[in-house]
Amino acid sequence: MKILFIGGDKRMNYAAERLSAEYEVEQFGEKTQGRFSAVVLPLPLTRNGREILAPLSDITLEFGIITRFADKNAMIFAGGECAVLTEMCAENGYIFVNYFAEEALILKNAALTAEAASALLSQSTDGALLGSRSLITGYGRIGRMLAYRLAANGSSVTIAARRAEQRTAAELDGFSSVNISDIGDALGNIDFIANTVPCALFNAEHFSAMKSSAVFIELATLPEQSSKPLAESHGIQYIYAPGLPGKHSPIAAGEAIAETIADKLNI
Repeated sequence: MKILFIGGDKRMNYAAERLSAEYEVEQFGEKTQGRFSAVVLPLPLTRNGREILAPLSDITLEFGIITRFADKNAMIFAGGECAVLTEMCAENGYIFVNYFAEEALILKNAALTAEAASALLSQSTDGALLGSRSLITGYGRIGRMLAYRLAANGSSVTIAARRAEQRTAAELDGFSSVNISDIGDALGNIDFIANTVPCALFNAEHFSAMKSSAVFIELATLPEQSSKPLAESHGIQYIYAPGLPGKHSPIAAGEAIAETIADKLNI
């Protein structure tokens, strides 16, 4: 089977290297020719819904490029979905697979995110996680794994969640919890704040309630400008950190992607 990788960051390079042990793998370039039984697109897939995310490429890669290389009935693997790609696959008879919908990969990605986030927080000040107080908004996969990481390093963790079942789960896991609507009352003695919720929860009042030495890390995929100006205007150290696996652990992240794709190819 011939597999073509198009776009992506360093983790896609490692994913291609991993799959090359079992398949004939090529990464898109100027000399790419022929047809391929499978095309692998990056994680994340796109930022604007029109172009394949390709931070390592000097050229713009629109989704139409797939039709130049995909064989009839080719499998199109993508780290996400978008309307343009879905329509293209339907029109051309391609088999579309969103590999980032696989729970095993989601969990590995969350674990790598939590590992990197914990390290960033630990290195962000002259203080330490040991003996600190941390607040995490959201208790999904990333929030939960980060809570365990911080607690293992000696931080007292509070989970802020809107849903009662998430707060109960956090308490059963041994953490304190608070309703997101009440986070303003909890911020005064918090050293590290981590947002895992993909919406702007923090306003000027929240940042003014934080300790001047507090560190805020943004782990959700949000525009950096959503909270950064507010944080910095109140003297709060702000770390914009979405997509940590691709930046801090591309080998492990790439191999996890490759394993997920290999599982699908071997079904």
